[in-house]
Amino acid sequence: MSDIRTSRSADGADKSSFATSPVVNLVFDRVLTSVHEGRLLPGQRISDSELAEQLGVSRTPVREALQRLRDIGIIEASASRFTRVALVTPKQTADAMVVWVALYSALVNEVIPLVTPEVVAAMRADHELFLEHVSWALDPKRLAELRANPQLVREHFAELVPQKIAMANAKFFDHLVGLSQNPSLVRGINSVVHLIQLGSLYLPDYLDFRALSESQQLLIAAARDHDRAAAQGALRMLGLISVPTAALEAEAETEL
Repeated sequence: MSDIRTSRSADGADKSSFATSPVVNLVFDRVLTSVHEGRLLPGQRISDSELAEQLGVSRTPVREALQRLRDIGIIEASASRFTRVALVTPKQTADAMVVWVALYSALVNEVIPLVTPEVVAAMRADHELFLEHVSWALDPKRLAELRANPQLVREHFAELVPQKIAMANAKFFDHLVGLSQNPSLVRGINSVVHLIQLGSLYLPDYLDFRALSESQQLLIAAARDHDRAAAQGALRMLGLISVPTAALEAEAETEL
């Protein structure tokens, strides 16, 4: 199992909502970040005793953190058999996306009037970072070549940095989450976004990154202008983005 002691804190995690113990929060953050950064992969076994030893803590907070990760779908376990990183199917990712759009729509109604220039600047910076990571997908010729040649995709998988794309996208949308005064809404969004972030790394085809980029731009403008209607328009565009589900469903089911 990968050493996760040097991992950063998980992006967007509302630590107080998941646990009351700082030690549990620490374990939760380390495992979650390792999953999102690709150092713990779907199907990879996790030993609570090894994890406790790595972090220098007892097994009790490790078990609680792993249970909380199970609650949000990142970890799965079978009694007396295994604890492992979840195998999130494309269908599960698509279903979670529907829930996230609905929750985030409620969020923007609450927080758009509260957005500060500093938040807008941070959103712009993360949008630019997202564009850097998906520049290859915004080139129609390059994208057509990749879609026509699965072997080419496998050869260039590392340079496509799916983890960085997923993390940049999650970080962009998390700026508005931080403005909410509704703990239940924040908890719901943070839970489902982690499942989407993990599932998006292993889809059978690419998302429409151009539409995703445009929706980010629309949300930035809406946040700047404190325009709830425009923000909802950006969310409607997000809701229309198709999550590819067909090609890997059978393979994913055989691995469960």
